[in-house]
Amino acid sequence: MKNLRYYVYWLLDVLRGAKIKGNLNEIKNLMNLENVQEWQVGKINALLSEASAHCSFYKEYSKYNRLSECPIINKETIKSNYEDILSDKYDRNTLHKMSTSGSTGTPFEILQNKEKRQRVLAELIYFNSILGQNIGDKYIFYRVWNEKNKKSKLEQIKQNLLPVNITRLDDENLKNIVDVLTKDKKLRSTLAYANTYDMIYKYCCRNNIRQKTKVKAMISSSEVLSDETRDGLEERLGCRVANRYSNQECGVIAQSDMTTRKLRINNASYVVEVLNINDNNPAPRGTVGRIVITDLFNYAMPLIRYDTGDLGIVSEEADVYAFDSIAGRRVDLIYDTKGRALSAHTWSVEMWKYDKLRQYQFIQDGAKDYTLKVNGAEGIYAKEDFDSTLRSILGEDANITIEFVDEIPVVASGKFKKTICNYTYNENDYK
Repeated sequence: MKNLRYYVYWLLDVLRGAKIKGNLNEIKNLMNLENVQEWQVGKINALLSEASAHCSFYKEYSKYNRLSECPIINKETIKSNYEDILSDKYDRNTLHKMSTSGSTGTPFEILQNKEKRQRVLAELIYFNSILGQNIGDKYIFYRVWNEKNKKSKLEQIKQNLLPVNITRLDDENLKNIVDVLTKDKKLRSTLAYANTYDMIYKYCCRNNIRQKTKVKAMISSSEVLSDETRDGLEERLGCRVANRYSNQECGVIAQSDMTTRKLRINNASYVVEVLNINDNNPAPRGTVGRIVITDLFNYAMPLIRYDTGDLGIVSEEADVYAFDSIAGRRVDLIYDTKGRALSAHTWSVEMWKYDKLRQYQFIQDGAKDYTLKVNGAEGIYAKEDFDSTLRSILGEDANITIEFVDEIPVVASGKFKKTICNYTYNENDYK
């Protein structure tokens, strides 16, 4: 059932020229268009023309005829050339600011023109609607809330948002979270990092909780849920659970297809490339590669072949362009004792047999030096068990330290990192 906020939202959009509705209709059409690449070519040409004319950083891009000819940029490129990437066509004071602390807490801000902001809002409406969430429906946002990002009471009421702080996810806080999920009949969706859902699911398992809710969708943003958590939450709480790959710089890049479980790429707003980890050639389907994004709508601060720092695996099915999974951050890629790269999902699969664990974190400090921190293991699992599991993945010559801890803190951004690589890959270390 639609609520009053839904009708007010669309009435205001009509009064403003129905810009968001127009974007929404176009996204619906393009997401079902077989030859969407032809449409993308026109948008790419327009973007290159606009960027080369109005951004000093992109002046040389006027000579490029294909996107693949353009250089690849990353977050550091943008920070170092911020003013040159910013278009001289717009009044800076009219642009929308999107800020992110990044995985390490380093501030990063992207400016967006009005048309790009309208596209982002239309994307959210489209992808939320697939999961049964309507504009104005009540939702929970689980994150580390602080003075910098907290919402005022007026903003909470306006957005119908219930902010839940996850600085500590002990049993007391988890009980309160589950109580709200199962008792608040107005809730329709939740948004959180994957680790928060892991903790909620494990709490439900420990306490044998099976309770149908009114929640239509639990959405994992930025990080991809394990199959165990996704399927387990659906079974225990009776709602759909979806992975969404998005970032603050761009918007919604991909989201779970609820039939295939693959993350369907948003070709209506972005050109998504997956390139080899150590060169700029396309990664073979079914292998881990770097995710490189071209945003087709941000003309104020164009992101052309922007290396997100994320890793993904594109489906091997020839007629499908979707991610099988998002494989974590490139900076957190772990290497075995032979120098072979291992994605974070390697650990997810192997560690789920330790179902009594509350948290774990895997750290690489050298070519063959590793530390596994485990919370909730003491008196339940032996260090030798973990050691044996890790050696089967990393190699028998690995130097492994197992630490039993009471808590593993989140990083500055509020995210919890299951893998941390403090080692810089050097092929000479493996000769």
